[in-house]
Amino acid sequence: MGIDKRMVAGAPQPIAPFSHACRVGDLVFITGQMPTVPETNEMLLGTFTEQTHRVMQNLAIVLEAVGSGFEHVVQSRVFITNMGHFDEVNGVYASYFEAPLPTRTCIGVTGLAGGADVEVDMVAWIPPATG
Repeated sequence: MGIDKRMVAGAPQPIAPFSHACRVGDLVFITGQMPTVPETNEMLLGTFTEQTHRVMQNLAIVLEAVGSGFEHVVQSRVFITNMGHFDEVNGVYASYFEAPLPTRTCIGVTGLAGGADVEVDMVAWIPPATG
C-alpha cells in the first residue's frame, strides 16, 4: 500500500510546501484549510462565520476530489484565534454534518497564517467506488 499525495484542482493553492491531501489505504488526511478564496487565492478576512463557511467549502472541494464527503469524515481539528467565537464557529461547522458527528478537537491559537481566524484539517474515509 503506497501513499497517494495530491494537489486538488479548484482548491486554493498552498502558500507553503504541502499537498492538499494524502491518501493511505482507505483514509485521506486533508491539510488544514484556510478561508482562502479559490478563484483569487486571497484570504477572506471577514467574520468568524464567513471565514468558517469558506474553510468548510474549501474542505468540501478537497473531499469531493478524493472521492469522499463530510459524511465520511472521522476526525477533524479546528483552530481558532479567539475562543470567544467558539459557539459561532461550532454553529457553522455543525451545519456541514449530520449525526453521528466525527470526532473533533478545537484548539485556541494565538495566530494563523495570513491573518486567518479559522483553520480546519480532517481525516476522512474513502468508500469503495461503486459502479
